[in-house]
Order: sequence, then C-alpha cells, then structure tokens
Amino acid sequence: MKPGDKAKLTKRSFLLKGVIVLTGAQVEIQEINGDKVSVLYNDREGYPHTIEDLTLADLAPIE
Repeated sequence: MKPGDKAKLTKRSFLLKGVIVLTGAQVEIQEINGDKVSVLYNDREGYPHTIEDLTLADLAPIE
C-alpha cells in the first residue's frame, strides 16, 4: 500500500474525538512513516478526520 490508496480498517471500532470509527470503514492513506500510517477518514456526514498512529496491520486492501 502507498499514499493515495484506499484501504479498509481492520482495527476494532473506536472513538476519535467524539466520532465513532467503525471496523470496515473505508479510508485513504495519507502518509506511511516506518510502521506508522496516517489515514483520512470521512464520517457519515462527509466531514474529514485524520487518524494517526495506525499500523499497516490495522488496514486491509480493498478488493
């Protein structure tokens, strides 16, 4: 996977600044820094949120 690719979250659902991020949500990879990944997540209303400190193991490619 590389920046700009779409991926699916495999990490268990969690709360991010008052927004629930569900397992299986589609995200766009913004940056890969070693084993840390930063992604862009759009919530149900379409507002963008940056999720940092994910690992590649938290993501799966979209088929």
